[in-house]
Amino acid sequence: MNNVSVLGMVLAGGEGKRLYPLTVERAKPAVPFGGKFRIIDFVLSNFINSRIYSIFVLTQFRSQSLMEHIINGWNISGTHGKGRFIIPVPAQMRTEDKRWYIGTADAIFQCMHLIEDFAPDLVAIFGGDHIYKMDISQMIDFHIKNGAICSVSAIPVPIEDAKQFGVIQVDKNWRIVGFEEKPTNPKAIPDDSSKALVSMGNYIFNATDLVKILKADAENNSSSHDFGKDILPSLVDTKRLFAYNFYTNEIPGRKGARHYWRDVGTLESYFYANMDLRMPEPELDLYNMKWPIYNYHFSLPPAKFVHNEEISPTGLPRIGKAIDSLVCDGCIVSGSTVTNSVLFNSVHIHSYATVHNSILLNEVEIGEHCRIRNAIIDKHVYLPEGTSVGYNRQEDERRFFVTDFSHKRKNEWLTVIPKQRSVEKLPTF
Repeated sequence: MNNVSVLGMVLAGGEGKRLYPLTVERAKPAVPFGGKFRIIDFVLSNFINSRIYSIFVLTQFRSQSLMEHIINGWNISGTHGKGRFIIPVPAQMRTEDKRWYIGTADAIFQCMHLIEDFAPDLVAIFGGDHIYKMDISQMIDFHIKNGAICSVSAIPVPIEDAKQFGVIQVDKNWRIVGFEEKPTNPKAIPDDSSKALVSMGNYIFNATDLVKILKADAENNSSSHDFGKDILPSLVDTKRLFAYNFYTNEIPGRKGARHYWRDVGTLESYFYANMDLRMPEPELDLYNMKWPIYNYHFSLPPAKFVHNEEISPTGLPRIGKAIDSLVCDGCIVSGSTVTNSVLFNSVHIHSYATVHNSILLNEVEIGEHCRIRNAIIDKHVYLPEGTSVGYNRQEDERRFFVTDFSHKRKNEWLTVIPKQRSVEKLPTF
């Protein structure tokens, strides 16, 4: 990508309905992930690590948390020089009817002035709501080599999961010969009937072509103004629409041939993606400093584990420990047991409590003798002494939000406790 000007545009305005109640007060890309990060940190880190430093982040629904995160944690202009920026862009309402964005293509169209003012050679339009590592410069090289109008990053997924994505058919040169957005019956990969090739929602466009395409689409009253539903299918006949195989992408410092990509669009997928990080050798390696994931770091003390009493004054063990878990800065595990869990910053778990197979976001406090399992607990929640979560479905449904796990875990459920506005202790349930 030498001597090629690239403008990054991140689509970060989605409601994230399937992540409710984690998205009650925040956009999906702003949802915390992996103990220290937000979902959007992954795509922004991919841009920066790929040496693409000019980025607009297009926001819309419940954008305050996301914008604060970008402003506080992603100000690169002061240290990296002119032409290097990450700027959140609220919905522009630049149409005659002053509407919000009604599709992904409409979002870019309403921000067309940003493209025209910047005048890049290429525009990299990426989603802000997936978890992965990718060297975008390699996709750009692929795009240029093939003389493409548009290149779409693609990955094979189990065919039963392909219904929620744009499904791609390609020829031997990875030219796209067919594209269907969220088909009822996805077409399988020719040599593997169990998988389908799907769009990751990341696109490289020639800037001049993109401007023409979006202006024409805006004038089409029958269009839903969406890249997957309208733009990409319309480009198939040009024979200059290509799929970029994500599995060919190489990341410095990656061990083996692991290519991790997760759509964390549901509570269950979000839960499992966080749990993936606990593994001894996770497919998504957060410890690879040759391709770091950047974020806003709080000045917090180290995590600590206190008390080591086989028999306490109560007659019960009182040992602070965490096993097969991620524990972040500021956490205090006080005479309690944490297993198979992810603790975000400043979580405090009091004595005799147990936390199993759960995700606790920032500043959660768990009282003595609490029992927590199969739960996601959002920020600032305080659970009083003796609270039980994940052991009685009827009680969980009465007090919190409950959703089923997939068929792989029958008779189990996931309990989600929404964010509280302050760290003040809540009344006893």
